[in-house]
Amino acid sequence: MGSAQTQGELWGARAREWADLQEVSFGPLYDAALNAAKAATGSAVLDVGCGAGLALKMAQARGAKVTGLDAAAGLVEIARRRCPGGDIRLGECEELPFADNSFDVTTGFNSFQYATDPVHALSEAKRVTKPNGYVVVAVWGAADQCELAPYLAAVGKLLPPPPPGAPGPFALSAPGALEALVGKAGLTPGAIASVITTMRFPDEATTVRGLLASGVAERAIRNSGEDAVRKGVSDAVRPSRKGDGSYEFKNEWRFLLSRA
Repeated sequence: MGSAQTQGELWGARAREWADLQEVSFGPLYDAALNAAKAATGSAVLDVGCGAGLALKMAQARGAKVTGLDAAAGLVEIARRRCPGGDIRLGECEELPFADNSFDVTTGFNSFQYATDPVHALSEAKRVTKPNGYVVVAVWGAADQCELAPYLAAVGKLLPPPPPGAPGPFALSAPGALEALVGKAGLTPGAIASVITTMRFPDEATTVRGLLASGVAERAIRNSGEDAVRKGVSDAVRPSRKGDGSYEFKNEWRFLLSRA
């Protein structure tokens, strides 16, 4: 059994806030990854864990034929509206409902690591990607290059106790970790690239509302209560407040370009 039901409930709980307040900041990451994978007119692109569909919208603007899959019904609805003509489905990343060798490019932006079995999820990505096609896996960069690291730490303290040995949010940013993961799935790892994204909010209330929109934050809310999570997030990010009351967070992301 995969993780779709659990992750779908968590990431879909505040779908509109995610789409409007968080996802917009990932544009530079999506653009760089699509460039590296040569997504263009005529390409068939699949985004696994497509969220609210911004990466697919950008691929579609390049002339690609786009397909997306996500576990959260609310996010899928937004993605469908954003990508008219795209094939956006609700589903499980470990059981992709697509034929072998269907796509030129398969992407997973901060998604494969949420699978119950990430290696199996990546094996599915390999299966549906054409031979020698690209599979792109994006994860957080180094913790010391992520200004949201205090937020992640604060939320982490309010989550249920993890199983012994459970990886943290930056586990795949360690040297060689991402290459080893995709290698276990039979993919051929290529180059790793880093991209800095910037998340901006006009005030504290919007900052907290935006940062509560992730599935991880929702899990903390269900474990510790919304008041506790709001306070934890507010306290953690307050040092980033600018003189005009706005907030800005620069974060490193890394993506690995591998071959099927």
